[in-house]
Amino acid sequence: MTPEEARAYAGLCADCLHARVNRSDRGAVFYQCTRSFDDPRFAKYPRLPVRICPGYEREPSPP
Repeated sequence: MTPEEARAYAGLCADCLHARVNRSDRGAVFYQCTRSFDDPRFAKYPRLPVRICPGYEREPSPP
């Protein structure tokens, strides 16, 4: 999946510092929000695509 395809599918989660991508044995892709571990305002597996999120932080680009 290209970054553009991921962004269209997952929205902000595609490049969020707090998103963890989980893949099932059958090839399904799930985005897990690690902010949900400490803050109940965030869904563990948010409904995609996420367009607005108060906890969004862009993942830093490699140098």
